[in-house]
Amino acid sequence: MSVENYSKYLGVEYFQDSLVNLAKKKEERRKYFQDDFPKYFGVEYLQQSIVDPDVLPLLEKHDITQDPQYSQINVQRRIDLHGHYLERGGFPEDRRVYVALSSPEMGFGVFANVYIPAWSIIAEYTGIITNKFPNTDYAWIYYSTLKDSNADEIKLKVDSRAKGNIARFVNHSENPNCDVVHVPYKNRWRTLYISNKSILQDEELSVYYGSNYWSTRTKINN
Repeated sequence: MSVENYSKYLGVEYFQDSLVNLAKKKEERRKYFQDDFPKYFGVEYLQQSIVDPDVLPLLEKHDITQDPQYSQINVQRRIDLHGHYLERGGFPEDRRVYVALSSPEMGFGVFANVYIPAWSIIAEYTGIITNKFPNTDYAWIYYSTLKDSNADEIKLKVDSRAKGNIARFVNHSENPNCDVVHVPYKNRWRTLYISNKSILQDEELSVYYGSNYWSTRTKINN
């Protein structure tokens, strides 16, 4: 049905009021940028991840080229494509994206402040690389599994509950417009969010959290 016929069907006044309400909602959306995080969310902004001092010695001794994932992905291509971003330390003054309320059910999400072309690096997921973490929505599994002096495995996560950047607010989708790419760089795994299609201004960004995330949440809720 054309816009003209639709407006006649509902009534011109109804159609015009709907457009006004949509415009109003867009205007009223409060945008939060990285420098707003401490004040409004109690989150310390991290441009790059930091390491828990308790696991730092083990992480320093660990060689990520021995990780199974290192041989399973096209490592050199990822370094060639994304190493320049990691070398410069990301985009500390980035205003391409902002945080805003997605919905009462979803909470906050991340939206494009400008048009973002496909295959653009959005952000590195930053936080504290640690083996001490409560059940939290704000964490990614770190690729390396370390071993302590007793040869026991130590699982790590990048925990962005209290310290992190805009990537911590990106919501899940079964059909995401951003990919999660793990890049080996200077003996650390770095997790990047990269757009997999063009993203329009004010469109919400999303990633796929993975099956592990949902199985963990199921155990928590049960």
